[in-house]
Amino acid sequence: MSRKFLFLCILFLSLSAFAQKKFTLDGRIEGMPVFWKMKGASLSSIGLPSDKLYSYASISNRLNINWYPTDKIKFSVGVRNNSIFGDLVYELNARLDGMYNTMVSKETGFMNLTHVWTSSNNGMLITNLDRLFFQYNSAKISFTLGRQRINWGIHPVWQPNDIFNNFNYLDFNYPERPGSDAVRVQYYTGMTSSLDLAYKIDSNHHSTFGAKYSFNQWNTDFQLMFGLMNEKFWVSGFGFSGNLGGAGISGEASYFIPKDQNTLFKNTLIASLGFNYMFKNSLFLNLGALFNSQGSKDQVSRSMFTMMEDITPLDYTKSLGALFVSSSYPITPLINIDLTGMMNPFDGSFYFGPSFNFSLSDNVSFYLIAQTFWGSEGSEYGDIGQMYFGRLQWNF
Repeated sequence: MSRKFLFLCILFLSLSAFAQKKFTLDGRIEGMPVFWKMKGASLSSIGLPSDKLYSYASISNRLNINWYPTDKIKFSVGVRNNSIFGDLVYELNARLDGMYNTMVSKETGFMNLTHVWTSSNNGMLITNLDRLFFQYNSAKISFTLGRQRINWGIHPVWQPNDIFNNFNYLDFNYPERPGSDAVRVQYYTGMTSSLDLAYKIDSNHHSTFGAKYSFNQWNTDFQLMFGLMNEKFWVSGFGFSGNLGGAGISGEASYFIPKDQNTLFKNTLIASLGFNYMFKNSLFLNLGALFNSQGSKDQVSRSMFTMMEDITPLDYTKSLGALFVSSSYPITPLINIDLTGMMNPFDGSFYFGPSFNFSLSDNVSFYLIAQTFWGSEGSEYGDIGQMYFGRLQWNF
C-alpha cells in the first residue's frame, strides 16, 4: 500500500512542476488539545472511571493541490496528515484492542487511500487522500471521476437528500467533509437548471447512485432526486431554498424504501426545515427542525463516539424529531462568538456548544469550543459528557 500511496503523491506533485501558473497549492497546519469529561454506564463496562477528565491531542496539516493543464481540465488532490495521541487514546486502545486507532484510520472509499505510518496504544500517525479526481468542464457539461465531494443537501445541519457524502454536523474540525470514489456528470439544461447524475462505490463494494434535477421558480431553488443508497434503500426526495419576508428558508425531505422487503426496516420519511435571519446589528440566527417518521417518542440512546461515526440521513436521530438553534455575533471585527444547541424534545436531552473564534492575523486563528451534552442516563445526549477544544490554526 505504501509504495502505491507514495507513487500517487509523487505523480501529482511531478505534474505540478510543469504547471507553473496553472498550479495552485494551499492548506493549513493546526494543533488541537481536547479534554473530555466522559459519561455513561458504557465506561464502567470497559473499566474506565467516568469521574476522570481524559485528554488527547492532534497535530495535523492539509494540502490542497490543483493543476489546470487546460481551461477545461482540472486535476485535484487533497491530502490530510494527522498525528493523534494522549491518555484517552491509550486507555481506549489498551482496553479495546486498538479500537480507537481502528476507528480513526477506517477507510470508507473503494480505493484504499489511507496509510498508517505508525500505530500503537499511545497513538498513531496517518495520511489520507480525501480528494483525488479528474474533472472536465465545458459550457454545458461537467464530468468528474475519482475521489470527490458530492453534496446534494441544502439544509445547514440535516440533509436527507444527500445520499453520497452526508456529514456529521458535530465534526466541526473537518470543513472539507469526506469524499466518495465516484463518477459524476452534471448537465446544465439552462441558466438556472441542471441534471446531476452520480455513482459511487464504497469499501464494502456497496453502490450508491442517483439523479437530481435542479431548477429555479418564483425566485426559489428547487430540486428533485431519486436513487439507491448503499444498495439497501430506494430513495426519492425533494428540496428547496429561498427567502420569506427577508429571512432565508430551506428544507428537504427524502422517503426511504428498503430494497429487501424482508428486512425489519420500515419505509421512512426524513425531513428537515430551517430558517435564518441576519439582524441589522450583524447578529445571525439559525433555526431548524428534523422529523423522522419511524422515530420514537420515548427515551433513545446515542453512542459516546457520536462525533466519529459515519452517518446517513437515517442516522440523524432515533427520535421522532429534533430541534436546532444557533446564533453568531461579531463581538469585534477580530472576535466572533457562536452559540449552538440541539434538543431531543421527547426525552429532554440536549447539546449546547458555545465557541469563540479569534483572528490573530490574516492567516492565523485561535478557536475555542465546548461541546457539552446533557440529559438522563440512556437519553440521546445524556451518555456523551462534555468536551473542550482549543485549536491554533495557520492557513497558507
